Amino acid sequence: MPLIATASYPHVMNGLFAPDAKQPVFLVFYSAITPSTGQMWCPDCRDVESTVKTTFDEPDKPKAVIIWLEREEWRKRDNEARAKWNVQNLPTILRLQDGKETGRLVESEILDARKLQRLVQNE
Repeated sequence: MPLIATASYPHVMNGLFAPDAKQPVFLVFYSAITPSTGQMWCPDCRDVESTVKTTFDEPDKPKAVIIWLEREEWRKRDNEARAKWNVQNLPTILRLQDGKETGRLVESEILDARKLQRLVQNE
């Protein structure tokens, strides 16, 4: 399945993001689901959820790694999403090719069909 959901992701990086990776891989930084509500704590993440699923959640779609961030972790200025990937807003989608970032969409940009298509197709 193309969507790989993980809360702790350093171990996932090995094969998917190696410099010799041939297929693009997408990192989707999302807020975690709050158990009491059953929803993501970030309203912008909830807004793009169906678009992200439509884009990545099929066997013939591009591969995406979903990185769930708990609210407490997100608030830390030195969390790994901010420190390693320079993610300043949720949701954020990064496109990685050959181990390097080649594109990024943030928040409402994800809902722009043209921008999302360009990101996925690397136009």
